[in-house]
Amino acid sequence: MKILTWKQWLAAIAVVLCVLAAIAGHQIASLIASERYGSLTLLIPDSMAEDAPEVRIWTEAAAERGVLLAPLSISTWMRGVNYGAEAARQAVIIPDTFHRRMSDAATQTLMDVVHAGGKAMVVQDAGLLDERGYYSRGQARFSAMLGVRYGDYEQYKENLSDYDEIMGSAYTMETLGIPPGRYLSTKAAANLTSISASDLARASPKFDTFVAGYTKDSQRFAILKTDRPVAPRILLQSVDGNIVASIHRWGQGEAMFVNLPLTYLLERTDGIFLHGFLAYFSSELAQQPSLLATPGGTGALVLNWHNDDRKAIGFLHTLQDQGIFDHGHQSMHFTAGPDVNREGDGLGMDLDNNQDAQQMIKKLRSQGHTIGNHGGWIHNYFGANANDNNGDDFKQYLDQNNQSVTQANGGEEPKEYSAPTGNQPLWVYDWMAAHGVKAYYTSGSVGMPPTRLWLGFRQVSDAWAFPVLTYGQVASAEEASFQHMSVDEFGQWLQQLARFIEQTRSIRLSYFHPIGAVSYLPAVKAYIETMQRCADRAQCQFISMTEAAEFLSNRAQVQWSLQPEGDNDILSASHPKSLATMAWKVPKARYSGVQIQSGNANVQSTNDSWLVCAEAGQQLILVLHRLP
Repeated sequence: MKILTWKQWLAAIAVVLCVLAAIAGHQIASLIASERYGSLTLLIPDSMAEDAPEVRIWTEAAAERGVLLAPLSISTWMRGVNYGAEAARQAVIIPDTFHRRMSDAATQTLMDVVHAGGKAMVVQDAGLLDERGYYSRGQARFSAMLGVRYGDYEQYKENLSDYDEIMGSAYTMETLGIPPGRYLSTKAAANLTSISASDLARASPKFDTFVAGYTKDSQRFAILKTDRPVAPRILLQSVDGNIVASIHRWGQGEAMFVNLPLTYLLERTDGIFLHGFLAYFSSELAQQPSLLATPGGTGALVLNWHNDDRKAIGFLHTLQDQGIFDHGHQSMHFTAGPDVNREGDGLGMDLDNNQDAQQMIKKLRSQGHTIGNHGGWIHNYFGANANDNNGDDFKQYLDQNNQSVTQANGGEEPKEYSAPTGNQPLWVYDWMAAHGVKAYYTSGSVGMPPTRLWLGFRQVSDAWAFPVLTYGQVASAEEASFQHMSVDEFGQWLQQLARFIEQTRSIRLSYFHPIGAVSYLPAVKAYIETMQRCADRAQCQFISMTEAAEFLSNRAQVQWSLQPEGDNDILSASHPKSLATMAWKVPKARYSGVQIQSGNANVQSTNDSWLVCAEAGQQLILVLHRLP
């Protein structure tokens, strides 16, 4: 037997110590990563990078909603839990679409963590398959934790899901950030959608509204079939009675089930659901503070006017006389060419030669309103014929319109854009980026606050999209007239929007054409006057698309975190220039009060939260007093 020399013994000991140090370092790193205090954790597959598009869809949504969220590979998270990460501090999300496969060990770990006091949000097909890609025998493995039997492939085979409408209460819809009009009462749904009479008849006092899109067709969603459980608190359900969203107490913790393909929907320009459930989970279950996405934390209305043709100028005069443009800063977009339907028809604004139109733009600018491009020179022709494949032929119309509006705008190139008839081919996004456009109207993701739009795995990151507010298939007053809608009904919807904007402290966009606004003038005027009264109370504001986009881009530079310190939590925030106009909502359900440790801010008490509005300064530190 060979005897090791002392040098060899030292070398062997050094190797062992290095291995032990590496293991200890790995354990500590996993523990820290798994115990991010004050932050939601997005559990992702081990094989997926943290900057993969699928992951960024979630992290970007969290940033827009002011929610602290960090992605973490599931194996790292599991190691942290096994090394002692506190269960009660865990608030985790298992996303749909790209995290279908999970091992039995990971599934059981999550269930154990929730049972011990953690919070979890399981999104539809998340963890539905094992690591080999197979369904489990019988119900899905998370069924017990969620209180919902679903995912039973043995029973349903290829009919595992339905395609159905969604129902809920108005309160739940608005808590999820879904505005009036994106959800409809039974009466409105009967008039504005193709939901069948038999389906409408299934509405109950508890689930008496329907989710609607911006079409006459009823909006249906892919929903996994479920049982009809009694235990969970049901937030949303399908017309056929399948659970769409629910919350279930599991041991000492809570688990939320979202039976919608949130990632898939956002990729296809319907992001209101991912944003809404993410914010709901953060505020209602995890009870975390959030960075509000509006200046000063007060609701903001963007009024976007589309001026398509020569006739629009006369109606603008009427609206001016009625004082419509005496309120705040609004976004006025113009199609400038001499034609409307086809070249040579002479129905267009002909801005270059129309002194009345030029003077109107000058007047609007003097009132503080922002001038923008309404697409491509010949409004209806561009809207009907531009597509993804003819950019070489149609780009000239955008260039001509931009040149004409720039000249009328005092030589300043517009930074706002709206598409004629809502038609926005892919090449238009590149044109906007080349011309420094900061904000644009969109008919995608209807009802949402401003967002960075995703087109599949491509994010339009150069400009902010402003989704339009809709009332079923109605967004503008002209569309209301097509549906023979009364002024009273249209006005009631607008008043509901004013209330929603104030209560949710969010930015939303309404759009009008001058001709339609004059036809529904009592409703439009009352809407603006209601928002003005709210502004007089310092609870609302009017804001142009450009101003909102500049605020949101500035807000994106805020760095903030939450850390425990004894019986308190410390919220630290910084900005390279100034935190002025940034605002945080701090839930009273978790905190008894807020103290400013350093920096400048003002703290207000609201019904359910503390509102902290930052003032000038680059740093802010708050002490949040936790409830016992």
